[in-house]
Amino acid sequence: MRVIVADDVPMLRDLYRQSIQALGVDVVAEAATTAELLVHVRGHRPDAVLVDINFGGHLGRPQDDDGLHAAERLRADHPRLGIVMFSVHMTPAYLRRITAIGDGTHIGYLGKERIKDARTIVDALARVTAGETVIDGALAEQMLRTRRVQDPIALLTARQREALELLAQGRTNKAIAERMKVAVPTVEAYLGEVFKTLDIPTSPDDHKRVLAVLAWLRSAGPRPSGIRTAQGVEE
Repeated sequence: MRVIVADDVPMLRDLYRQSIQALGVDVVAEAATTAELLVHVRGHRPDAVLVDINFGGHLGRPQDDDGLHAAERLRADHPRLGIVMFSVHMTPAYLRRITAIGDGTHIGYLGKERIKDARTIVDALARVTAGETVIDGALAEQMLRTRRVQDPIALLTARQREALELLAQGRTNKAIAERMKVAVPTVEAYLGEVFKTLDIPTSPDDHKRVLAVLAWLRSAGPRPSGIRTAQGVEE
């Protein structure tokens, strides 16, 4: 696998290069600026690039996100180039920008503490080269915790969520009961707890059902498949 390493800190570039070369990666070039990175990619045609998001803030210069702008340029010119991005402070905002680049594939996002784990870096480079999307496990866990706090759907039990999902498909209580292999009163109890958890006020049943379905649709619902964490767990 042919890789270019881009970071404006010489010591970190050396560390990246040495650690991944020790695992058999061919580092064909290094870049201290995003301009150099773009030139090197055109000249060397690597399989993947390892890029710092923030070029700046190390030598008295303000911190910026030149790495993201470079990744957008690279994706436009090289749609299948694998891109793994690093940042000291991982944020959902950065993740949203990164996964919006191109079609959201062939790209990954890792925290800089992964410098200590060369195998994780090499694995991420290989997977983005193959077309996957890789997210640092620490950030994925943080986002899931935030989602659990913010999303009342996440407070429902598995059976309550199942009843709500079937309700969202337009099924009657009787049809839900048949599908879940329970009695109708049990379904009514499940949905009663759903309405209570979602803080749906007392009102005619049909209105409550509509509000519950709207809450389900507003929720993230089932997560899209195909996005993997840096530990290889599909989200």
